[in-house]
Amino acid sequence: MVTGASEGIGRVFARRLAEQGYALTLVARNEDRLRALVADLPGVGHAILVADLSKKEGTSAAVNALSGESIFTLLVNNAGFGQLGDFTEIPLTRYEEMMAVNLRALVALAHVFLSRAKKGDGLIQISSTLSFFPMPRQAVYAATKAFVTSFTESLWFQYRKVGVTVLNVCPGSTKTLFADRAGGMRVPVPEFVTETPEQVVDAALRAFERRKGPTLVCGWKNRFAVFTARFVSRKVIVEVMGKMRQ
Repeated sequence: MVTGASEGIGRVFARRLAEQGYALTLVARNEDRLRALVADLPGVGHAILVADLSKKEGTSAAVNALSGESIFTLLVNNAGFGQLGDFTEIPLTRYEEMMAVNLRALVALAHVFLSRAKKGDGLIQISSTLSFFPMPRQAVYAATKAFVTSFTESLWFQYRKVGVTVLNVCPGSTKTLFADRAGGMRVPVPEFVTETPEQVVDAALRAFERRKGPTLVCGWKNRFAVFTARFVSRKVIVEVMGKMRQ
């Protein structure tokens, strides 16, 4: 199962996994995009699940699919979104939807999947490089991703003992519609630090196949930034990140 499969990183995951021979269940809100994607994928046995994971009924539908008769050996918890703006500029309902997708649905799906997982199965969860950095104007999004990273690393430790591979993936700036959907960047991210979804997914699948973990930070520039941040005070980090988005 791949959530958020209709575009961006999720769409590339779907294509790469289909090429590897997986029969996929693809989850997203946009039925037309899902059907078009399935029609273009190699292999057979693919299915779609039209579900809005910001709604309880959407999450329940995905949970029911995972707990049904079909056998799932891999879950890619990719669905998520952000929102740019000063904290109180954004309606509370938008934050609630974000937390529902980025946190509630992710935890619920991981819980039902791991309750049935066997040796050789795997869980890939998409976090963000921002999970290591407080980010003014993306405060709630960065906080949700900090949760995802901490949560997934804990799962990695617990489930490696029984042979289930858990990987936390932290992309940086990626060429998707994420920024536009979040409201657009005041200061565009430089091209030289931006990766394609294909680069992110290929790196993630290599790390997954090699059972590396718990966390993959995508791109050497992002890895350097995360490493360097260990030697800088939190106050300095917040000030630097805030000025980047003024």
